[in-house]
This record gives sequence, C-alpha cells and structure tokens, in this order.
Amino acid sequence: MAWTDDAFGLGYRDAADGGLSHFIWGEAPGEHGPYEINWIGYETVDQLMELLALIRGLGDQVSSVAMLEPPDIQLQDVLAQPFRHRRNTERGKFANRHETMAQWQLRILDLPKCLAKTRLPGPEFRFNLKLTDPVTEHLDGDNEWSGTGGDYVVTLGEDSSAEAGSSARLPTLHASVGAFSRMWSGVRSASVLSATDDLRADPGLLRALDEKVRLPQPRPGWDF
Repeated sequence: MAWTDDAFGLGYRDAADGGLSHFIWGEAPGEHGPYEINWIGYETVDQLMELLALIRGLGDQVSSVAMLEPPDIQLQDVLAQPFRHRRNTERGKFANRHETMAQWQLRILDLPKCLAKTRLPGPEFRFNLKLTDPVTEHLDGDNEWSGTGGDYVVTLGEDSSAEAGSSARLPTLHASVGAFSRMWSGVRSASVLSATDDLRADPGLLRALDEKVRLPQPRPGWDF
C-alpha cells in the first residue's frame, strides 16, 4: 500500500466488531481521474455490489475508474449501455472501455433434454424452477417450438432431470432462460447471478445451488 502513488482508500466497517469488512484501494492522480483501483477486498457478493455502488457514487466528480474485473462476476452485467459509452468516449482521456468480450452465445433451447445429459456428483438435489423465456412472445402461435419457459421440478445429480410441474414441498428458483443457462453451463454461480442477472431464490437455495453446480467456466477454442 505504501508503494501506491496518490493513494486513496474507501471502505466499510463491520457493525459488530468495528473491523474493516470490505474496501477499495487505489490511485487518484487527478481531481477527475482516471482513478485506478489496485485492490478490492470483500467477503460476499452483497459487499461487492456495495463497493461497486460506492465507486458509481463518485461519478459526478470522477470521470473514469480503471479496475480489474473481480472474480466470480462479469462487470458488463452491471454496466448500462457499455458499447455505446465505449464508442462515445473512444480515444479520449476518460475513454470507457473493457477488454473482455465473448465471440459466442449459449442458451438452453430444451431444458428437459439438456438436464437429461447433465451429470453432477453427490446426492440428488431437487427444487422447483419457474423459468421465463422471452422469445415466446415473439413467436407465432403455430410454431412447433415456442421456447422452453414454464414450471419444472428439477433434479440435479448423477441422473438429472426437469419435469413439468411443481411441488409445494420444494424451494423455488425464479430465473430467465438466459440466467439459468449461465448457471447450468458454469459461467457464474447462482449467488452471483442473483445479484447481476434475472435469477432469484431464498438464500438457502442459492447456497445449495452454489455447492451443487461447481463447473469449470466454458472456454471453447473455436467460434460458433
């Protein structure tokens, strides 16, 4: 920290013991930036979102902030119109840019078929899934395929499945097909997606999904 030029730090203390709970530390070379965040420390996704909100709160004075993308989150999820701002500020002192970009897209087209091919180690885990698929409202009623949204009872384990229906005894996950596809393919965890995407459930179900769905991030070696 002593090696940081024009250093600044902002953070929060734990209400229980007064200890530093989450913080940012970096360089502020000018009154209006660009600031550079060298360290970011946090324990939970909620704390990370609070720190990002803190950075956003500097926006009236600070024109730009540079930082590495934190683990387990994709910053583009929380940016409004990232490509528009990139074009509008190109080559400027406060250019808005990010250097991560996907060359491909992934989404589930048939949930039961995808889960029938899913193998996850450990005991079976079941929950209700209320899945929304925005493509449905853009399709004609006579189409053979009308999206994959609906109510399902999902089983995750060595023999995974998704069956139409619901059970009053099971917890419920609400998700868009895009958010669920990202969790199912290992892009991001359920807890992170609950903060940045269209996915929600009670904390117990989110923790259980984080423990059960532990997959390597998809990194295909070719475009498709």
